[in-house]
Amino acid sequence: MHGVASSLDAVLVPPSAQEFGSLTEFRAALDARLGKDAPPLSRALVGGALADRLGYAFAAGYQAALIRLAPDLAGVRASLCASEAGGAHPRAIQTALERRPDGLRVCGQKRFSTLADAADVLLVIASEGRSPDGRNRLRLVRVGARAPGVTIEPLPALPFAPEISHGIVTLDVAVREADVVAGDAYTTVLKPFRTLEDVAVLTALLAHLGASARRERWPEPLVERILAALLCASALWQQDPGAAATHLALAGLLALARELAEAARAHLADPERRARFDRDAPLLAVAGNAREQRRLAAWRLLGAHAAVPIP
Repeated sequence: MHGVASSLDAVLVPPSAQEFGSLTEFRAALDARLGKDAPPLSRALVGGALADRLGYAFAAGYQAALIRLAPDLAGVRASLCASEAGGAHPRAIQTALERRPDGLRVCGQKRFSTLADAADVLLVIASEGRSPDGRNRLRLVRVGARAPGVTIEPLPALPFAPEISHGIVTLDVAVREADVVAGDAYTTVLKPFRTLEDVAVLTALLAHLGASARRERWPEPLVERILAALLCASALWQQDPGAAATHLALAGLLALARELAEAARAHLADPERRARFDRDAPLLAVAGNAREQRRLAAWRLLGAHAAVPIP
């Protein structure tokens, strides 16, 4: 099941409804269904269709976005550790990659790392100092989640999608040169990941709605609109995550997804499922402020070119 079209079959002909007792159980079922060689977007699509709740769909999308950035993470549980006490902006990163006489070491603390306690590998954004112009030079360092010198303190569950854990990660850990990924981590990881995560998670949430619609025989026009939105998401996945057009199309797709989620809610007959759906619906608004800033920046960029005549 390796193409977008074949992955859509998991929505049109969804797997039988199944309740998963834990994220671990859900991930094992998804791995068994997909294998390790499936494209990242298939993981989001099939994972969303398989999930019995929005939280597990989110987990499938989150992992898909990480695999898009690092394809060798397929089959590996990973967590991106960026946010610190001052946020995830490049200037807020104080966790340090230190080059000592006895080797490399990563020291610092990450304040809000998604699924860190369920990860095998932590993708840590660390600073190796300031450039002459004062810019924080960021690198991505791969750290074993259970390596000596790594402590993960679980945070209280959020009021929505409580199955998705977050933790405080404290690091004073030795790493190898091979664990340090080449390139500027802001431009190659942090900046694109925000958009890739949005697209992948949205894909998984829409696939969850579509599979539910097919299992429960919701109105055909609603299924058609969900499929159209999924194809839009798959097209966005192929675009440059930094392009203005990508951010504007993503904003439009998110608005459509909210409408579809509201329409879907009306067809959830089971009170328990509807209550859980209402609880987890705020997933669609996570990081909304940052996303809005990217949307406005995209319009400003296009506005700067608006006076250029079209031949």
